[in-house]
Amino acid sequence: MKQISFLITALFLSIFAAACHSDEPVGAWEPMKWQHESITLKTKEKKTFTVPKEGRTFQFKCKNYNVLWFSDVTEKINNTTVRYDISSVNANLPKNDDKHIYGNFSASSIKDNILTVTINPNNSGVKRYIDVAVTAGDVFDNIYFEQE
Repeated sequence: MKQISFLITALFLSIFAAACHSDEPVGAWEPMKWQHESITLKTKEKKTFTVPKEGRTFQFKCKNYNVLWFSDVTEKINNTTVRYDISSVNANLPKNDDKHIYGNFSASSIKDNILTVTINPNNSGVKRYIDVAVTAGDVFDNIYFEQE
């Protein structure tokens, strides 16, 4: 009788262990793949775009995720860094949400899988940096801008 109980227990444990096995780690999402002006961007290297002093609008299309939203946008000038997300409140700027982030010198928006980033003209004479962080659930990506 003990032998039968042992065999039944061993059978259940082996079935349970086999059912829980997976070759794919949990949370292993495919990195975001971006297209900008008909050029596919590399996902492993830091994607940094140079922005002219006059400012510019950039548009990116995520090729492998259909719905995106913002994690945050960070602006840096001199030694001052300001982070904007959906909870950021500034009386001088429009209200932020998961599809629109407004900073002091940038505005970013997402519609479906299209990311648009507008960087205002820089009349300060000091380099400015913008880090735009987007997500599609458990996958995150950043696009960086440097303005003269």
